[in-house]
Amino acid sequence: MLAKINSLKNVLSLLYLVAVTGFAQYTETMDLHGLVKNMKADYALVNDNAENDQSSKLISAINAVHDQGGGVIRISKGVYLFSDVYLKSNVHLVIEAGTVIKTDSEKKVVFKLTTENSVQKKDAQAYIENVSIRGEGGAFVVDYHTRLYGDKQRVIVASMVKNFLIQDMVVKDNYSVYCGITLSPSSEKIADVSDWEVSRPTNGTLKNISHYKASPGYGLVQCHGAQNVHFENLYAEGGVTFRLEVGANNKNVGVYDLTAKNMINKNGRCAVMLGPHSAKNGIITVDGATAISSTYAVTVGDGGVKEGAPDQTPGYFHNDSFIDHVLAIYGESAQVKGPTLLYYPSVSDYFEKLKIFSDGKFYEGPSVTALLNGAQNYSITIGTHISYRGFPETMSKTLIDLSDKRAASWGNEKADWKTAHPGDEYISDKGVSTNDYEAVAYDFSTNLSVPIINTTEGIDVYPVPASEYVSLKSENWQEKFLDVFFYNAIGKRVQENKNLKVQNGVLKISVVNLKKGMYVLKVKNNSGVLKVAKPILISK
Repeated sequence: MLAKINSLKNVLSLLYLVAVTGFAQYTETMDLHGLVKNMKADYALVNDNAENDQSSKLISAINAVHDQGGGVIRISKGVYLFSDVYLKSNVHLVIEAGTVIKTDSEKKVVFKLTTENSVQKKDAQAYIENVSIRGEGGAFVVDYHTRLYGDKQRVIVASMVKNFLIQDMVVKDNYSVYCGITLSPSSEKIADVSDWEVSRPTNGTLKNISHYKASPGYGLVQCHGAQNVHFENLYAEGGVTFRLEVGANNKNVGVYDLTAKNMINKNGRCAVMLGPHSAKNGIITVDGATAISSTYAVTVGDGGVKEGAPDQTPGYFHNDSFIDHVLAIYGESAQVKGPTLLYYPSVSDYFEKLKIFSDGKFYEGPSVTALLNGAQNYSITIGTHISYRGFPETMSKTLIDLSDKRAASWGNEKADWKTAHPGDEYISDKGVSTNDYEAVAYDFSTNLSVPIINTTEGIDVYPVPASEYVSLKSENWQEKFLDVFFYNAIGKRVQENKNLKVQNGVLKISVVNLKKGMYVLKVKNNSGVLKVAKPILISK
């Protein structure tokens, strides 16, 4: 009996983990017992300390393996120069840990997970599928630390691709323009793509990726278009780790059904940023956003409709989107954008703690708080686990909104600060010099955030399994009426019960209309605040 109970607990835990961190993602298709090519042995790849561009060798290998039905291409440890490498269907790049890939300064992308331009011109709906770029035995490094602040560079651009994996990679940047990884919709900007099988990166996983010295205006991952993609263990030092600023001037921009777990940012702007501009986005779920000496851990905003955008109405994220387990740790090396000055409770909280970037747009300065919710055109659910550590007493809120903005002119405050700090010692050297530095994979086991969501403390759930009804009992219910939602194993809402009355500390819900199976039950108050998220087994 005990074994059955433990087994049930394991199944429930697994379902709940899936409910929080995502259902549709990369499905492994790599076969190590199939075709395997070694770049050194089979294509004369030379470890030449990136003296020569050897992209043509890698491209030849990709074409050959693709033409043979797919397989694995191994790159042994060394220092190589690659740029503008297109992946093709059923090809997996396996790169030995410690390998360093450098880039051609005239070519702005290393790897492209999409169809080639010549193919797109013939068939705009063409896509590649079943591809991966991964480290073996640890992370490989893409090094462009010799770029300067404002130079343009990306590691990976993904667009027309289905079932893809990017894993175990380190980006060694120097505050260059663009995010290390960009996910974008099809280049079709006018026609409707809703009936296309693939119109943006679909069914993917990005995992165990670190990005050092990211630009404050960019970061690790930028998503303009993506569907059913899971992000896990992403770390950026600088910029934004997981940037959902869906702002490209393209009718078909948008992200749908994204899940993220354990997003970490240090000395940057934030771990997670939501800014839809005019994009009408689907559900995003974030479990774990940690900031260490960054401005915020999470920012939720509108972004504003861009001039010239095909859709001139405000965008949004679906109101079933959910963010929880947010932690900010105070520091004074954050990347702070000018208007943020007004979110410090007083001028004295930042005035003697800033340095200005060379572009005059950003500063190095102190953290503000854990979460800024500045969205006015949509609302999402913010969980109950929002916390911070080490902040001054004057910064007393973990979550702020537009009402916390001081009624002052940030332009005037900026002018006052510049007048009081005229010397070069107040100008940041970030991105100005190209000194080399060590960049290693972040140790995600040291994450300081709260572990996976657990919002069932002090709540008894019975019977288990349930057949006709399920009851939730708690002595801590403060609400008299609550809303209850059930989600099936693919995340679809299948039942909702509004304004259920709490009687004697018990919330009783009928499940007679639910089929046998596993579900996730969520309880929210009338303001949309999540009170409970619990896996439930229904047995008929």
